[in-house]
Amino acid sequence: MPVAQADVAVIAHIKSNFSSLTAKQVQDIFMGRTRIFPNGKFALPIDQSSPLRAEFYEELTGRPVEQINAYWARIMFTGQASPPQRLPDDEAVLQTVRENEGAIGYIDKTRVDGTIRVLLLVQPWKP
Repeated sequence: MPVAQADVAVIAHIKSNFSSLTAKQVQDIFMGRTRIFPNGKFALPIDQSSPLRAEFYEELTGRPVEQINAYWARIMFTGQASPPQRLPDDEAVLQTVRENEGAIGYIDKTRVDGTIRVLLLVQPWKP
């Protein structure tokens, strides 16, 4: 039986002054290639320790989470960047995004409410 996958919503602070990001822009932020939003403000990516993390990266990059972990191990070893801060679950990500205007995170789409802004609904990756 196939595993049910959640729709993943990439979220930001409700006062962010942009309404959406492309999958490429989100990928660049979460993979450490940029720490700046398109408006020039600092982006603080927030990762999860939950099972949603694997789905997020697989859908966003087309790579299994093991490859993402190996990527970050190499990047950290060379001192080029640090991986996103990791929080335990949707609720912790929601709270952090609500409290920090530069924060960007991801949650299960069913947890979206009016206190945050949805920037992107992550679709399965296509090369």
